[in-house]
Amino acid sequence: MKKSLLIIVYFFFSLAINAQNQIEICQNKTTHLIAKEKITYVQVGDPDKLIAEVVPEQPNMVRVKAVDDFNEESSLTVVSANRSYSLFVKYSDANKISYQLEDFIGQIAGNINIGPVPEYLLKELCGQILNGCTQSPIRTRTKKEGIIFRLRNLYLKEDLLFFELEITNSTNIVLDLEAIHWWIDDRKQVKATNVQEYQVEELYRHYNWERIPAKTTLREVVVLPKFIVPDKRILKIELLEKALGNTGRKLTLEVKNKAILKAQSF
Repeated sequence: MKKSLLIIVYFFFSLAINAQNQIEICQNKTTHLIAKEKITYVQVGDPDKLIAEVVPEQPNMVRVKAVDDFNEESSLTVVSANRSYSLFVKYSDANKISYQLEDFIGQIAGNINIGPVPEYLLKELCGQILNGCTQSPIRTRTKKEGIIFRLRNLYLKEDLLFFELEITNSTNIVLDLEAIHWWIDDRKQVKATNVQEYQVEELYRHYNWERIPAKTTLREVVVLPKFIVPDKRILKIELLEKALGNTGRKLTLEVKNKAILKAQSF
C-alpha cells in the first residue's frame, strides 16, 4: 500500500514539474527566455522542431522559435548562474511570448572548471602582464565618440590565452560598461540567415571594471581557453555601454588568426 502511494505521489510530482517547466512556441512568433545573469549554455532536444540561440546584444536572453508545426513535446536546456533548467517545449499559438528563467525549477549545474591553473595563480599571472610583460604591441583598436578600445597584447601560458585590453575614455562623462563579448564570426556577412556565430566564454577577468571615469585610461587582462580561428572567420571583441534603451555605444575589435598564432609565451 505504501509503495503504491509513493508511486502515485511521484507521478503527480512529475506532472507538476512538467507543467511548471513548460514553455509554448510557434512558427509566427518568437519566444524569449529572460535570465537575471548571462546565459552560458543552450541546447535544444530536437533541432528539426525548434531553434534556440542567445541574443548577441543581450547575453541574458534566449530566443526560441518553432521550425515547423509539431505534435509531441520537445525539450530545451538552459544554463545560467551555475543553474541548469530543463524545459519541456510544446507547440501552441499561445499569447505568452516571454518567460523569466528563474520562475522555472532548476538545479545546480556544477562548478566552472578553469583547467589546470587555479584562480589565485591566474590573478598572479594577470598581474605580471599588467606590471611587466611587454612585446611588440598589436595595432588593433577602434574608436567611437570619445572612447578608444584597444587590444594591447596577447600572451600564451599553458592552454590559456591572456588578452591585454585597454579602454580610454576621453570624454567628460563616465563610461558605464554593460559587458565585453567574445565571438568567433564570419569575416563577411552576406545574409543574416547564414551567419554562424560562436561565443567564447571568459575563464577569468582580472579587474572586471564596471565604470571608466572621465579622462581616464584603464587596462584589463581577460583569460580565455586556447583556440585558433578557422579560415574565413575572425575573433570579434565587443564592448557594450550600459545606457537607456538601445542607445549605448558598441565598439568592436576584430582579431585575425595570425595575431593569435603569434601570442608570446611568458
